[in-house]
Amino acid sequence: MAFLFGVLALLFLAAGVAVPQLRDEIEPLAALVVVPAGFVAGLVAIALARRARFEFQRTLGRSGGDGLAVAARVLGVVAVLISLTAGLAVGVYAVLVLVQG
Repeated sequence: MAFLFGVLALLFLAAGVAVPQLRDEIEPLAALVVVPAGFVAGLVAIALARRARFEFQRTLGRSGGDGLAVAARVLGVVAVLISLTAGLAVGVYAVLVLVQG
């Protein structure tokens, strides 16, 4: 489940980039409403991966899935970092627009 949320988080962020390029009526800044969804899904992936790793250690490896939990954690961290970067970029852009206007 953690891996699914990690992939979902990255898909949210990829959709925020791809949709404005495919649809002319959607502005690039309007498509960035998916950034918070990617951030939350990334956090959920990290939390679920942590829980899966704990379960793996608690059962002394009998439950399996340690590699998948590590991959989910990596995907979640990457999604959170991309979301934070996109949020900062939009914030800087907004400040520049306010200063210019």
